[in-house]
Amino acid sequence: MTTIYLDNNATTMMAPEVRNAMMPFLQQEFFNPSSMYEAAKPARSALETARQQIARHLGMTQPSELLFTSCATESVNAAIFGAIRANPNRQHIMTTAVEHPAVLEVCKELQRDGFAVSFVGVDRQGNLNLGEFVRELRHDTLLAAVMHANNETGVVFPIERLARIAKETNPEILFLCDATQTVTKLPICMTGNFRNVDMLAFSGHKFHAPKGVGGFFLRRGTRCRTFLIGGHQESGRRGGTENVPSIVGMAKAIEVAAATHDEDT
Repeated sequence: MTTIYLDNNATTMMAPEVRNAMMPFLQQEFFNPSSMYEAAKPARSALETARQQIARHLGMTQPSELLFTSCATESVNAAIFGAIRANPNRQHIMTTAVEHPAVLEVCKELQRDGFAVSFVGVDRQGNLNLGEFVRELRHDTLLAAVMHANNETGVVFPIERLARIAKETNPEILFLCDATQTVTKLPICMTGNFRNVDMLAFSGHKFHAPKGVGGFFLRRGTRCRTFLIGGHQESGRRGGTENVPSIVGMAKAIEVAAATHDEDT
């Protein structure tokens, strides 16, 4: 019996090219990329090459704006809690009523802790209520967190417009975008259409990379404290030994997706 899989929004099968790219770092090049000895240099080099490849694909100003995480949920938590710790005097957060639980449940928890949280609604077609978004923005808003595309309905939110409105209200408002469903699928350029987005989260298993690896874009100069405290990895901004095989695989998956898109145009 043949199984037909139609749930790529939930997760994707790892691409063969991705698996092949990962194999050396699961076998002979297994070393810790933070180790100082010669044998570990290929792992460190592969890690930084992957960072450069992904940063270039997403139009980042510099590769150091990309942190590697375990998943988009970790990236979202790092963004929200890191922003709160870095900006303790701002107590209002904006999000939508249809966010992924990675954002929605965090915001509900913050509301229970005393934060003012605005949950912007959607219409019957799932489109964001733009007027409500504008009305709920305040000059003392800390953060606006809005997904790029909804994981249940597929509706794409106008991130470029929303982020611009937030910055016009107050340039100190931080804008977080959960782009888990759209990286490699829709145009995202952190110096172009997403230039007003301060933080962005994504996860590799949504575009034929392995599970257990994600990315967190943190624009240079954004006030955001370290969330996962430990070693000096990721320039001291995310403790924990990097998952080199999966990071290499995620970079390869983005490369494959970009080549496929080029063929389609």
